Amino acid sequence: MHPRWAEMCARILQQCEYLQGGREPLAAFLGVQAAELDDWLAARSGPPRAVFERAMELILAEHDRRAAQEAAGVPKRRRSDRPAA
Repeated sequence: MHPRWAEMCARILQQCEYLQGGREPLAAFLGVQAAELDDWLAARSGPPRAVFERAMELILAEHDRRAAQEAAGVPKRRRSDRPAA
């Protein structure tokens, strides 16, 4: 496993973790154990291809959602507009 691949996957999974609202929901969405996800998020290894593809589907769906909002004229939310977690 190449370190750069694991790092890239970790960044993608970190974005997915944010989009899913946490590590446990992301693990459930991806159908994996939390311990496996922990390794991938820490870039100790990269996920299997099927898991990577599922994560990319989540990223692309978010991209499509934002593009549709922008096309509809919905203003972008600022970080300060988000409710506290």
